[in-house]
Amino acid sequence: MQLKTLLFYRLAGISLFVTTFLLSNCSSNDEPEVVNCATTDLAISLVSKTDPTNCTAVNGSISVTASGGVLPYQFKLDAGTFGTAAVFNNLGGGTFIITVRDNNGCEKELSVTLELPSGLTATETSQTSNSNCLPPYNGSVSVSASGGSGTYEYAIDGGVFGTSNSFNALKDGIHTITVKDVGDNCTFELSVNVGRLPTGVKYNGVGQIKELFQTKCSGGSCHPSNGDWFTYSSAFAKRNEIKSRTQSGDMPRGGGTLTQDQKDLIACWVDDGAPEN
Repeated sequence: MQLKTLLFYRLAGISLFVTTFLLSNCSSNDEPEVVNCATTDLAISLVSKTDPTNCTAVNGSISVTASGGVLPYQFKLDAGTFGTAAVFNNLGGGTFIITVRDNNGCEKELSVTLELPSGLTATETSQTSNSNCLPPYNGSVSVSASGGSGTYEYAIDGGVFGTSNSFNALKDGIHTITVKDVGDNCTFELSVNVGRLPTGVKYNGVGQIKELFQTKCSGGSCHPSNGDWFTYSSAFAKRNEIKSRTQSGDMPRGGGTLTQDQKDLIACWVDDGAPEN
């Protein structure tokens, strides 16, 4: 609704009417509405896949499509970066996780397996979600392999191969476990998504969010003039902007910097619902 205000001025014998318009329901402090991604109709589905021709070939491919949500879509393979391409080429044998993200920031995942002629494969057998925002993380995952010669070694995220099929101290998110058949050196990649539990990060408290703001923010260098993030109500109202701008490096300004751990702390606080105490 528009409110029209007429102001009368008399300057040097000249009468002036100044008209101003005020827009109600409009404020620079407004935070964009938070979308409930749990109820989104965003979906991802498989269009086609091509298995690799042998255990050392990387000529497999996966094509996906998305629907629902809000355009445009972006896609990523495993823990890679998002892009517009919905086709992924040059793949070996493995179980891959394709993620779609819509313009609201909602995400959906699809697991796709490219099979090897040797029959080597792997599956996740158990998982513990991570509940620590910063190291040491406490997520874990175990896998089981089958097919091929029957003698296997395992590695995670490009690490060194060993005989253990369990991995601990994992951060939440997507990890890639590579299974190697010792008999013929064939490999199979298994992507797993370690879950996340509330981390306990709060606004108030020693080493928590308010203290971080007070240490890293100076004047208007990392918070806008339309909100004081040193008070909980303002910080809560701007929580999504805070996360977005600190993760992108847009804040703090004025020469200030945040370490990756500090960025992660802010992200954990927002993802946990931005609790006060």
